[in-house]
Amino acid sequence: MPETEAVDMSGDPAASRRPRLGPGSPRFEARLGRLDVWNTDWTRPDRRFLKAHLLYEALTGVILSALLCIPLILVLSGVWDWPLPWLLVSILVPAASVVITVVNLFLAPRRCRARGYAEREEDLLVRHGVMWHKVNAIPYGRLQFVEVSVGPIDRMFGLAKVELHTASSSTDAKILGISAEDAARLREDLSQRGDDRLAGL
Repeated sequence: MPETEAVDMSGDPAASRRPRLGPGSPRFEARLGRLDVWNTDWTRPDRRFLKAHLLYEALTGVILSALLCIPLILVLSGVWDWPLPWLLVSILVPAASVVITVVNLFLAPRRCRARGYAEREEDLLVRHGVMWHKVNAIPYGRLQFVEVSVGPIDRMFGLAKVELHTASSSTDAKILGISAEDAARLREDLSQRGDDRLAGL
């Protein structure tokens, strides 16, 4: 899939120079376009988000599979004495974990490219997912606070996560895979817009 640089439509000159995830295959982009009934320009995650997400999925899969292998190791070493049905389970469960990890790694580029956000006049749109596509429309006036968090893997790649909290938890949303600079800008801009809308009520 091509990794051409996507254009940032947020209006921030500095953000427009930061490399974003490029489009996927034409078929994928056509499907994603059919899901977009909002007719808006989406800002995709930072290009580094794909590498960070792949690393996260790989580490999670390796650690989980290793933990699930502990019963099998104890059985094979003679510490535990399990009957044949349980022995088969101790083999199948780690194998299933490995398969799930491989599938997650395969789907990671699609999942990353399906994410995005759009800053509109009255609200912020946040989307994710292809098979189960979801778009949150968050009016600025309903924003209670905006939180920026950085995990260990995010810090390695200079990324951050913006969490949007509203009066209703069902409309809360997260913007993943953006640069730390964009996250700081979003926090300030969204907080200011929320304050402006509340002041106008």
